[in-house]
Amino acid sequence: MKENFFDRSIDELAGILGDLDQTPYRLDQVLNWAYVRTVPDFSGMTNLSADLREKLSDILDLDPLTLVDRKRSRDGIEKLLLSLGDGELLETVLIQEKGYMTQCLSTQAGCGMGCTFCESARDGLSRDLTRGEILAQVATASRVLGNRRRLRNLVFMGMGEPLKNLDEVVPSLEIILDSRGFDFSPRRVTVSTCGWVPGIKRLSDEGLGVNLAISLNAGDDGTRSEIMPVNRKYPIKNLIKAAREYPLSNRQRITFEYVLIDGLNDSDDDAMKVAGLLKGIPCKVNLIPCNETSADYMPSPEARSTAFQKVLLDSGILATVRSSRGSEIGAACGQLRASSK
Repeated sequence: MKENFFDRSIDELAGILGDLDQTPYRLDQVLNWAYVRTVPDFSGMTNLSADLREKLSDILDLDPLTLVDRKRSRDGIEKLLLSLGDGELLETVLIQEKGYMTQCLSTQAGCGMGCTFCESARDGLSRDLTRGEILAQVATASRVLGNRRRLRNLVFMGMGEPLKNLDEVVPSLEIILDSRGFDFSPRRVTVSTCGWVPGIKRLSDEGLGVNLAISLNAGDDGTRSEIMPVNRKYPIKNLIKAAREYPLSNRQRITFEYVLIDGLNDSDDDAMKVAGLLKGIPCKVNLIPCNETSADYMPSPEARSTAFQKVLLDSGILATVRSSRGSEIGAACGQLRASSK
């Protein structure tokens, strides 16, 4: 069985090519075809000899994910359902912005964190994705869009908890940021977490400079533990400490995601608690009225969302109420599940 091309590091690819072809610049040619032009097979690498293309095709697969389904919403969101080699499914989302696209990447098949407002956790965790399966989502999206450069931002906010799969996420980030790989600026890459504190610390130590997003969703431990089981292991005090210690460059901020659930976590008192927790942290807060899932939750009314935002703004904290996009195709925040399985 062929290996996923994207599971191989650049040094490993150099070794493979060195065994097949001693030409010094051959590695750069292959990397450009794979990561910049994102060709789906070696036959498209026209400046390589036919013999080398055939040998590489025999051992490596440039297109390891199968596109099962593709849906597009009226508000410019596109969702791709992808099948892995073992039949597991994942979803990745493309978000149309003004003049560019953002891709939402999955890092696990399913999710084991159990957040009650999120569909990804409904069936539990099947398995971690490999670095190659993470990277292949970027390659697949680039082919769908027709040009890698149309992708401007990558957000690790799809299915799964990225910080519980750092053994694969970190190598994928290294390729994403490498000028010989997908060549993204660290400022254009965001890794999200539900609050896995050891992962925040490890990501800090890696020194990659990527943005950090934290799903907060409550200002007190009682409420947060009710909707986010991770809080029972790593309560808010530990989470905020890890956030304060996360290294930030000039003008870089931590993003706190806050899903507003009617009558549960959306009062002015809740907002005051959040403002107190985040005081002094360079941050912004995305307020997201909860989307429809199988959970028995309702989104906060617009007036309540605006009032919550005002409390944060009055406390000197940048806060935005995000509009829901992609919900008609199950692609909005908290809705990814690969339900076609």
